[in-house]
Amino acid sequence: MKTALFDAHCDTAFELFRKGERLKQNSGHIDLQRVGEYVHYAQIFAFCSLSGLKNLPWTAEELLQKPLTYLRKQVAENLASIAFAASAADVLRLWAENRCAALLSVEGAEVIGCDPQWLPWLREQGFVMTTLTWNADNALAGWHQSLQGLTAQGRDFVSEAQSLGLLIDVSHLSEAAFWDLIRFTSAPIVASHSNCRSICDHSRNLTDDQLRAIGETGGAVGLNLYPPFLGEQGGFDLLRRHLEHMLRLCGERHVMLGGDLDGCDTLVSGFRGVDSYASFYEYLLGCGYAPALLEDLFYHNLLRLL
Repeated sequence: MKTALFDAHCDTAFELFRKGERLKQNSGHIDLQRVGEYVHYAQIFAFCSLSGLKNLPWTAEELLQKPLTYLRKQVAENLASIAFAASAADVLRLWAENRCAALLSVEGAEVIGCDPQWLPWLREQGFVMTTLTWNADNALAGWHQSLQGLTAQGRDFVSEAQSLGLLIDVSHLSEAAFWDLIRFTSAPIVASHSNCRSICDHSRNLTDDQLRAIGETGGAVGLNLYPPFLGEQGGFDLLRRHLEHMLRLCGERHVMLGGDLDGCDTLVSGFRGVDSYASFYEYLLGCGYAPALLEDLFYHNLLRLL
């Protein structure tokens, strides 16, 4: 049985740019040939600031502009198969045309100088989601290993982003900043690619209270495929432990897929790339998951948020 697939986070745009490879077929985790496993496919492509890393050959702003230009060229070369989308209506229109949908997100607001004034431009470019931090504190908030909460500039940034319809993504955010955000958010909050800290005690994962809080905002949490965030060696059974915990605490309408494909040097056993979600779907069916629940998990819950 085939399903539609809508994944909330990948780093494929940067990897294609870095390697000079093509979206149609490449050596990474996602390409257009492999997404033929699915009835329909949509993907949010993240653009990461790589903040905290040293001796990079690009500025933070270039890490947005250069991979974005490269991705736009790749999509333009494959318009019969894929096009850009900036809303659920756009995704559904492209699916009706038997095309894939490419959406955009920011991972680390340094790529726009942490400046709320650049957010309208970001939305005009078709971006649908932004984190505040990556792996370093910035002018907006603390990263996931920090005690820093939201700054005044961070609150202005969030308010402006939400007024424009941009989702705020708390993956990579400190706990202090998370709770500052929860106290004043005016829209659903997402964690595009994070797992459960009670199963794997990693600062990139979410506590039980955080999982509940995201569900209560109407948002969703994206299941991550990176072994260090899963907690041990394992395969589909280990993924299902995290999934079950998310479903219990967030609710069935508040869990999605956020594999972190092309952002991981290794993937959980049983995954080699985007095509492996099809095997995971069949595994979950075999475990007794209802098709309606799997539709929510694999694409519908994320669509609802756009």
